[in-house]
Amino acid sequence: MSEPANPVTGLTWRQKEVVRESWGKLGSEWKTHGVEFFIRLFKTYPSILAYFKTFDGMDFGAIRSSPKLRAHMLNFKHGITSFVDNLDDVECLTVLIHKMTENHFRRRITVNEFQDAFTLFATFIQEVTQCDDVTRGAWTATLTVISTVIRDHMTLLQSRGEGV
Repeated sequence: MSEPANPVTGLTWRQKEVVRESWGKLGSEWKTHGVEFFIRLFKTYPSILAYFKTFDGMDFGAIRSSPKLRAHMLNFKHGITSFVDNLDDVECLTVLIHKMTENHFRRRITVNEFQDAFTLFATFIQEVTQCDDVTRGAWTATLTVISTVIRDHMTLLQSRGEGV
């Protein structure tokens, strides 16, 4: 018999638990891993790097040592932590995702950039934590939920003419 899933997110208790466990491990070393993740993100998706005007004209060595990169990757960590901490509180999770979406929407970042980043993030988690396929699948499912909320909220913001 399969484990029941949350009727809103579709995530099971076990999926949420392995996401929490793996993020606990990765998050505790995020000052190192976060820089590596963002450098890999920028190398894999140069179009995402273009959103970071503060890095214009900088090589990857300079970006890697930039305090602005460290600040952004810590903001990213706090965002992921807040999402992971609220997987059981869907209403709060939704509000958190909406706030983050609005912040990025104003910068004209689309759901496609989020999806690219999330795809890379799931791979990055698996490589760094050497997690199993169950954990990778749980992250993929979780990031799909987050991406869906982002997409739906961006659609709403666009229909209202916000951020343009």
